[in-house]
Amino acid sequence: MVRKEGRRWGATVVARLRWGGQLRVARKDVARHRAQAEADADPRYRLALARSQCTLGELLAKVDRPAEGLPHVEEAVDLCRRLADTELARHRDVLAMCLGVLGDLLTVLVRPAAAQAAKDEATALEREPADIVAFYRELADADPDRRRPALAAALHYQAAWLKQHDRPDEALPPVEEAIALRRGLAQADPDPFRRIALARSLCFLGELLGQLDRPAEGLPLVAEAVELRRDLAAADADPRRGTALALVLRAHCRLLLQLDRPAEALPFAREAVRLWRRVAESEAHDRRYRAGLAVSLHTLGELLAKLDRPAEALPYAEEAVDLHRAGVVLLGRQWLVGALRTLGDVLAALDRAAEAQAARDEAAALEEEREADKP
Repeated sequence: MVRKEGRRWGATVVARLRWGGQLRVARKDVARHRAQAEADADPRYRLALARSQCTLGELLAKVDRPAEGLPHVEEAVDLCRRLADTELARHRDVLAMCLGVLGDLLTVLVRPAAAQAAKDEATALEREPADIVAFYRELADADPDRRRPALAAALHYQAAWLKQHDRPDEALPPVEEAIALRRGLAQADPDPFRRIALARSLCFLGELLGQLDRPAEGLPLVAEAVELRRDLAAADADPRRGTALALVLRAHCRLLLQLDRPAEALPFAREAVRLWRRVAESEAHDRRYRAGLAVSLHTLGELLAKLDRPAEALPYAEEAVDLHRAGVVLLGRQWLVGALRTLGDVLAALDRAAEAQAARDEAAALEEEREADKP
C-alpha cells in the first residue's frame, strides 16, 4: 500500500514538472488576452481569451487540478456563447470545442448530468442547421430566459445556410422567427450584443427580400438596421465599429438602386465611403479596410453615373479600380471586373472613348481568365 501510494505521488510530481512550464505560459497567455479583450471590443480578442482559458483549464486537469481548471473553461464557454448568440456561423466551432473541454472536466469532477449537457450541445453544434435549431428549440422551451438567444442565432444560421444553398424562399420563415426573438431580447436587455444581433437579422432579411425581387418589403427592414447600427457606432469611438454600419448602408443603397431610386441612395453611399476611409486611414496596415473602401467607392461611382454625373463619378471610379487592383488577391478578380466596367461606362459618358475601351477590354480579359480558372 505504501509502495503504491509512493508511485502515485511520484507520478504526480513528474506530471507537475512536465506541465509546469506550459502552465506558466498558459497563465501568461490568459493575462495578455484578457488585457487585450478589456481594452478592445473586437471579437477576436474575446475568442483568443476563450481559447487560452480553455488551454489553461485542460492543463490544470492534466496535473490533477480539474476543480481549479473548471472556472477557466466555464468562462471560455460564456465568452464564446455570447459571441455565438450574435453570429453562430462564425463562432460555433470554437464554442463546440470549449463545450467539449467543459464536458471532459465535469466528467472528471463526477458531475455526470452537467457533463452530458455540455457534450450534447457540443455534438449538436456539429450537425446540420435544422438539427441545431431543433436542439436549441427544445432547450428554449425548457429555459426561455437563458436559451432564446441561442435559438435565435440557430434560426439565423439556418436561414443563411438555406440562402447559400440557393433556397431563398425557404430561408424566410427561420429569419423572420429569429427577428421576432431578437427584437424581444433587444427590448428587454440593453446589452449592445442584442441590438447587434437584431440589426444583423434585419439586414439579412432585407437583402433576402431584395434577392426575391421584393425590395420594397426589404427596404424598411434595412433602414431599421441602419438606425440600430448608427446608434451603436455613435456610442463607440473606435472607427472600426463604423464598418458594420457601412456594410448595412451599402445594403440600403443596393435596395434603393433596385427600386430605381439612386438619388435617395446617394447620401448613404457617401456616408459609407467616409466611414471606410476613416478606418482605412487609421488602420493602414490592414488590407481588409482598403477592400471595404474600394467596394464603397465603386458603389458611389456607380450611383453618380446613374444620375448622369460622370465628372463627379470619375475620381471615385478610378480610386475604386486602383484599390481593387491592389487588393485583387484579397477580394477576387470579380470585384475588379465590376469596377473596371463602371469606370468604362463613366469614361464613355465623358467622351473618352479610347480610355473607356481599354477599361472594358481589361475587364473582359479578366473575366475570360476567371472563367478559364473554373473547374
